[in-house]
Amino acid sequence: MVHLERFSDNPSSEAVCFALRAERDLVWLDDPGRKDIVVWGGKGGVAPGPGFLGRARSLLHPTPPPAGVPFAGGLVGYIGYEAGRHVERMPPTRPGPLPELCLRRYDGALVRDESGWFAAGEPGFLARAREVMARAVEPPAPPLADAREQVDDPRVFLDGVNEALSAIRRGDYYQVNLSRRLGFEGVDDVMSLYRRLRRRAAEYGALVQLPLGGLVSNSPELFLSVNGREVTSRPIKGTRPLGQRDELMASPKEQAELTMIVDLVRNDLGRVCVPGSVTAGPRVVTALPTLLHAEQTVRGRLAEGLDALDLVAASFPPGSVTGAPKVMAMQAIAALEPVARGAYTGCVGYFADGGDAQLSVAIRTASVVGSRAWAHVGCGIVADSDPHAELQESEVKARALREALLPTDRLG
Repeated sequence: MVHLERFSDNPSSEAVCFALRAERDLVWLDDPGRKDIVVWGGKGGVAPGPGFLGRARSLLHPTPPPAGVPFAGGLVGYIGYEAGRHVERMPPTRPGPLPELCLRRYDGALVRDESGWFAAGEPGFLARAREVMARAVEPPAPPLADAREQVDDPRVFLDGVNEALSAIRRGDYYQVNLSRRLGFEGVDDVMSLYRRLRRRAAEYGALVQLPLGGLVSNSPELFLSVNGREVTSRPIKGTRPLGQRDELMASPKEQAELTMIVDLVRNDLGRVCVPGSVTAGPRVVTALPTLLHAEQTVRGRLAEGLDALDLVAASFPPGSVTGAPKVMAMQAIAALEPVARGAYTGCVGYFADGGDAQLSVAIRTASVVGSRAWAHVGCGIVADSDPHAELQESEVKARALREALLPTDRLG
């Protein structure tokens, strides 16, 4: 049975998570304007490998939380891009800096909504939550960023784009998402990094704090949400600097790029949704603190007998960060990208007891191990892509992460 306790005090999310900074198993799903979810002290996890989604299902309970409570127990964490080989025809992969999968079972959560904080979960969790709230005080500002960037060779990315364009002209695929990896040394603790990053808040922030380091994400993109049997995905394609809204809306190239991915997402959802229930909304432009992007919302209704894990099996890795057709695009990614993606372009979020789920696409994401961090930035390549324009777009996407990692005088 789920127990609830609402707190009269209303510290910031940073204050609550700072009180948990010594935890080596902490996840903060930072959802500005909606509900923050904080979990720690997991009781067990999902081992990577074939059948991992079935093992995940065995750790979920059928009873949903009370109305208005997004999470009171279930699985929280991330699924890395290379874990896609267990659900889709992906070429052989290389290891990334973090484990390819981190999904752990939690029996409760601290949740912050428009009314303040409440704890939801088993009685033992509520007792621990009270202790955390009692010591939650506003923390000092995070230390200034002081990492150093290991500058990558842009010619590797440009060569990859040119090879992709040749393959598109041959008809191998229509679109492929290519990324480049940025490296940083001298990184401080993962929580300080995330506290700086969230100043450039996107829609789906996340901190996953692990014994060896962790993951920070400032993603603007919804991969999948399940609310009852209603399914939503919101793919993004098309990015511009702030102030170029009209150019982004009018670009035939960007319109075509998003249309291709929306068709792919509709097909993925159609594998597990009621026939005829999958629909796409209009193309819209959304402004973030450092850039603009175009997106479309795709909705469907899960077929009876299927759940959020079946939906992930049908849709992972996300179509917006692979390409179309998806399997051919993943083959190109394996051939053209020199290193593993790791958590990047996987997903981050939760599977709640009772069946609901919310997962963001792990873009604008950095993996941290010790004092080193790696961040990928990517672009969708189509027939009329210009390699240097795509390189510049990747620079725009890297801005928020660089601002959180580098001193002002090293931003360039």
